Amino acid sequence: AGFIGSEVAASARTRGLDVTVLEMLPVPLVRAVGEEMGRVCASLHLDHGTDLRCGVGVEAFQGAGRVDAVRLSDGTTLPADLVVVGVGVQPATGWLTTSGLTLRDGVVCDAALGAGPPSVFGAGDIVRWDDPRTGLQVRVEHWTNAVEQGMHAARNLLAGSAAQPFSSVPYFWSDQYGVRIQLVGLPTGEEDEVRICHGSVDDRTFVALYRRGGRLVAAFGMNSPKLVMQYRTAIAAGVAWEDAVAAADAAR
Repeated sequence: AGFIGSEVAASARTRGLDVTVLEMLPVPLVRAVGEEMGRVCASLHLDHGTDLRCGVGVEAFQGAGRVDAVRLSDGTTLPADLVVVGVGVQPATGWLTTSGLTLRDGVVCDAALGAGPPSVFGAGDIVRWDDPRTGLQVRVEHWTNAVEQGMHAARNLLAGSAAQPFSSVPYFWSDQYGVRIQLVGLPTGEEDEVRICHGSVDDRTFVALYRRGGRLVAAFGMNSPKLVMQYRTAIAAGVAWEDAVAAADAAR
């Protein structure tokens, strides 16, 4: 029930096919958007007749020459005409094992995306860098991040000793069942609060804000593209939580 699995499920279900989504975690996308918004994503599947089963794993694929059934960890066997496996990826760093670069779930880079040796910079899904905005060492597997890092790494390659830190607010989107889903920021699952500040979850048109400490750190929305992108700008500016909530209340 990650993004690839959910998008495939939504596309197949929209075509009238019977779809079962299997998820080992308690709710879909819990690592990306947290438990509360993960439950909202779950309800989106259920609203459209997708059979969503959480907290269950796959024991085996069954069939002769092709998969025709999937045996689950709870003993259930599901017939299957087609199986899509979307279980995540690992950064391909094997070719760099003798390079002298620091490898740890990716290529470790400094805040300016420097990989250690002079004139060696990294960009994209493979890079784990020191994010000056959050103080965390992060690796982001999203298209927007790869594009922005590529441009920044090129500028720093030309800048030499004047290389600047890379600081951007992660952004991704997903289209499921005709609903545009967006997240800006980087929730960690340890947020102090998640609050619906615009719209209605029931209408599938809303924005939820995430607080950690005294700061706005993320915004999750459905069918609210302009508002979500405004919060990307606010997060980049370091807007305080109380100010963000006050502005949202005033806009209602």
